Amino acid sequence: MRKKYSKKNFKKLIVELCIFIFLAICGYFGYDYIYLGENIGNEVKLQKVSTNTYIGNADYVELYNDKLNIIFFYVGQADSTFIKLNNSCILIDAGNDADGEKIANFLKKNSITKLDYIIGTHADEDHIGGMDKVINQVDVNKILLPKIGSKSNEYKEVTKIASKRNIEIENPVRGDIFYISNAKCEVMSALDNEEVSDNNSSIVIQMEYINTKYLFMGDAEKEVENSRKWDKVDVLKVGHHGSNSSSSDTFLNEVNPKYAIIEVGKDNSYNLPSKKVIERLTNIGCNILRTDKAYEESVGSFWLNSDGNNIEIKTININLDGNA
Repeated sequence: MRKKYSKKNFKKLIVELCIFIFLAICGYFGYDYIYLGENIGNEVKLQKVSTNTYIGNADYVELYNDKLNIIFFYVGQADSTFIKLNNSCILIDAGNDADGEKIANFLKKNSITKLDYIIGTHADEDHIGGMDKVINQVDVNKILLPKIGSKSNEYKEVTKIASKRNIEIENPVRGDIFYISNAKCEVMSALDNEEVSDNNSSIVIQMEYINTKYLFMGDAEKEVENSRKWDKVDVLKVGHHGSNSSSSDTFLNEVNPKYAIIEVGKDNSYNLPSKKVIERLTNIGCNILRTDKAYEESVGSFWLNSDGNNIEIKTININLDGNA
């Protein structure tokens, strides 16, 4: 029997055919497009992701002056993320002790002489170990640190250098808001009760830039994830290097990111990221980007730029691992 198509099915068929033709043309000209499954009225929203790898001089990146720039650095089994928008800059974490010098040198070579904020998400050495070297070489307006962990040697070293350079240190609380140019940053969590672990004391930042949102989880685990409701975001810096103690199904379904960035060391002794976390991220259909396998099996960093509506991510040949 001949199959009859309703007007609705016919329209759907036409839309799918147009998408197929569009993707074929884009593929011919050398770009990959990912369908994000979002329908806006009768239009299908597509998001471009560059698959071109920037090699060249790994010490220098020509950052955009009129866009949001985020670089998720490869610093081995550690975390460090740089953000620049217009003339405002922040650094979230500074890797291990041996990474600090390399991070500072990268900033200086890219003419970054001042940071509006440097945020130590929590007191673990793989997040603030290199921070003293950065603040000793780059001007910093304000340092954000949690209250928990103040007895660690790394925390003491940061406060010592900050005092010497007259840099204000602030212990933020949930709900605090600050701005990087016209991007709104909100502290989503900063637990400070005596029983909380270093990981769960992580300063969690959500940044909103025009129509895009970014969530930086530090090493926050399920205790933090279960402590509140979360907004849907475009980009998630995955908590605790992809450990199974973070990124629960409930949390991931709430934030539902388009892109999940995992900062993790190649062949690390912790066997991270966890296969269970990769499976959970895969199940929500997001694009997973790992610094240990940034380009095929090679390590590298990710450079995200956005005009506030579209997001482009490039793999760049930057390795700031001081322990390599």
